[in-house]
Amino acid sequence: MSNNYVKLGDDSVRVPKLELGGSNWVLYKDRLLWAADAKGYRDHLDGTATEPVAPQATTDTAARTAAPGAVAYEAEMAEWRKGEANVKQLIASTIPDSLFMKIRMKPNARAIWEALAQEFERKSRMVSVDL
Repeated sequence: MSNNYVKLGDDSVRVPKLELGGSNWVLYKDRLLWAADAKGYRDHLDGTATEPVAPQATTDTAARTAAPGAVAYEAEMAEWRKGEANVKQLIASTIPDSLFMKIRMKPNARAIWEALAQEFERKSRMVSVDL
């Protein structure tokens, strides 16, 4: 068996590297989704994790900083950014560099995942039809 896997943290969750042509897309997709789910980040791939909305701005900087809504927002934003960073890194570490160059400017993990799916779902369907 090839050592073409990426280990996710200290856990025994491993995701295969996506082949350049996407020949292993079906297995890669499911294993990456399972790994993200195991870490609690699948919502960043399916679009249900959305960037928190900032509370209404006030003109008083001191009041805005101390407001409970601002504190909660900062905590929610930090958690959301952490999830985004983890999912992006999981994807980036399991795809070829040439593919990374195509998706690296996407605004969030969901957009990256959609771009990959669009690229390889079409190819997977063509292979299925040929079989």
